Amino acid sequence: MLEVHSRANRAEGSDRMKRCLGYILMTAMACAMMTYYFMNPQISSYSFRLNIISEPSVNQDIPWWREVLCKGTDQQGARMLELPWLQRDVEPPESDSNIFLVETACKTTPSFRVWCAIESWSRQNPSSQVWYVMTSLTVNDTDGLVSRLQEQYSNLRVVGADVEKIFEGTGLHDLFSSRKWIMKAKWPAVKLSDLIRVAILWRWGGFYTDTDTVCIKDVSPLRNIISFSNNKRNHISNGAFQFKHHHKFLELLMEVQTKRFKFLATISRRRVISFVVILPAKNPQQPASWASLGPEAVSTVAKKLCNITDWSNLPGSKGDPVECGDLTLLPPKYLLPLDWTQNKRLFAKGSGEYFFSKFNSTYVIHLFSALTRNKKLHIGENSIYEVAAKTFCPVTFKHATADSDSF
Repeated sequence: MLEVHSRANRAEGSDRMKRCLGYILMTAMACAMMTYYFMNPQISSYSFRLNIISEPSVNQDIPWWREVLCKGTDQQGARMLELPWLQRDVEPPESDSNIFLVETACKTTPSFRVWCAIESWSRQNPSSQVWYVMTSLTVNDTDGLVSRLQEQYSNLRVVGADVEKIFEGTGLHDLFSSRKWIMKAKWPAVKLSDLIRVAILWRWGGFYTDTDTVCIKDVSPLRNIISFSNNKRNHISNGAFQFKHHHKFLELLMEVQTKRFKFLATISRRRVISFVVILPAKNPQQPASWASLGPEAVSTVAKKLCNITDWSNLPGSKGDPVECGDLTLLPPKYLLPLDWTQNKRLFAKGSGEYFFSKFNSTYVIHLFSALTRNKKLHIGENSIYEVAAKTFCPVTFKHATADSDSF
């Protein structure tokens, strides 16, 4: 009997020892995993972003500007991911290496072309932080593309924006807060886009680009630049530009945008024909011109800093950059090699032949979405856009064409 009891005690002791060793082994493994996680910045950063982008929160206060912009937009999806907020959850550095793309129409499901743009900027500028700033609270990741791109490109940040906070402390704060720019506006998202891109660069500095672009070369050599929109050198584009934060150009541009808005709105109320732009009396609150707060304002500031009243007075040849102090005006071959009148070439069959020799000096190709949104990229036609998308946004291209021969 004693022998049986002794064997039972030894068996029980053995079981206790095994359980103890199991607990020790599990604890050691957990410690090792935690050490690896926190000692690996890339994994830690990526996991942080995925944790933030989880299930959407509820009962959030909706700001006035979002009520207007998001009215009528589709905010639903099988997998809606909540975005970290700029300035609340994450803050860009004051750095020339920032790259910003901005969505101002409260779209939760950007098109494949937008994601192609975002991917191309992330891919071609690995040393830069690429910020896709959205006005919606969530982004639709039903097809998994958002997660796939963030996994592929560690320098990509998809964030939401507290727009009102972005404008705080800037020269555009009073104009934004007045709400006049959004009242009875024909293109409120366009007006907001023209304003917020300036406020963002003034605050943090870096490169701004429209979302209907493809980046084909690292833009880090470009500093304090804007581009002519055509070879005539008589107009400046605001679709892609780079400035150090608090740059004088941005300070003056915010002043001009504010004054231009007030000036044009006053003319409109008086039903007067202006030498600047003809304004209909139907809209007493808004400048009627699509470009009034964008390219027209940018062109006004460029003339002032270059100390000219007429573009014909610019020095140098039309193919060379123009230096105006610490501002450089680039010829269109760098950022706008094809102007809007040539938009059909982007999707024309065979237009992508000799792509790399044609665009050997080019950093960015613009797609002019307002004119080309109904045109499609067809696989195998070797268009300019097909070559660009295959090469510079390969993840998005593969995703978009998995079940279709066009996008």
